[in-house]
Amino acid sequence: MNSMKVVVIAGLFSIAFSARVPQLAAQSCQDDQAMADAEVKATADMVDTVKKESQADFETKFHQKSCLNKLTFALSSLNEALSCLAKAGPAAGAPAGEASPKDNDTKLRDRITQYKTALKSTDDAKSAKALIATFDLSLAAPAKTAEVASH
Repeated sequence: MNSMKVVVIAGLFSIAFSARVPQLAAQSCQDDQAMADAEVKATADMVDTVKKESQADFETKFHQKSCLNKLTFALSSLNEALSCLAKAGPAAGAPAGEASPKDNDTKLRDRITQYKTALKSTDDAKSAKALIATFDLSLAAPAKTAEVASH
């Protein structure tokens, strides 16, 4: 009789846990998405700072390197969010008629990758500052492949 109770209780816990797993995965993806959003915002704030500062400040405060680091952090967090969304499957999508978080993050990741590559290949600070000023990290922004490639 006691072994039967143990089996029944174990079965109930198993059912309860398996019902909770998708909720845990969704929460994890929300956490990863929030982290990615925070990193992208920090990078966008850096871009705004660079746009407003003088060339001398840009050079003395090493903002070219800082921006490159922020782009790297944003890429890393976007990759984590995309990985989580891929594991979560189609249930992590957006309502019909809207772009999914995965689509938005993929486009943003691709754009940030282009920006990072262009910034890494820029040797002088004046060109780097001008390039950073063209970065658009909003979700709705189209990819500026021609503009970034020209720098």
